[in-house]
Amino acid sequence: MVTIRRFEAGDFEAVSRMEERSSGSIQGAYVFIRQMQAITGDTFFVSVADGEIAGYTIGSIVGSSPDTGWVLRLQVADQHIRKGIGRGLMEELVAAFEEKGVIEVYLSVSPNNHAALPLYLSLGFTEHSFEKEYFGPAGDRLIFRKQI
Repeated sequence: MVTIRRFEAGDFEAVSRMEERSSGSIQGAYVFIRQMQAITGDTFFVSVADGEIAGYTIGSIVGSSPDTGWVLRLQVADQHIRKGIGRGLMEELVAAFEEKGVIEVYLSVSPNNHAALPLYLSLGFTEHSFEKEYFGPAGDRLIFRKQI
């Protein structure tokens, strides 16, 4: 059984271990997850499958533009890829944004992330722009946008 719920303090270690592959180190992951826990609150979701964290998503509402949300992270554990975890997390996050009055959602994704691109398109996101070196050299990103 899979459930999606808001991040809780007890999820910290498991989510940080998943984040380590994006942050490059466990210490970087600890810092990132702790900061996201502090600033995103009710737009930080986890998916639990068979009693373990199967994935997570983190979103944030833009302070200067409260009708705009950003998907900051979507991670799914390797053993749970292509089981609907990412879709469920994204749908939960977009619904939370909508409840808060957000009317447009953005995300950035590597043009080489062939697993995520079809998911985002199927969820109604469209390519908004291409940003060369968005995250520095070799950090090109597609910016996707969805009206809600």
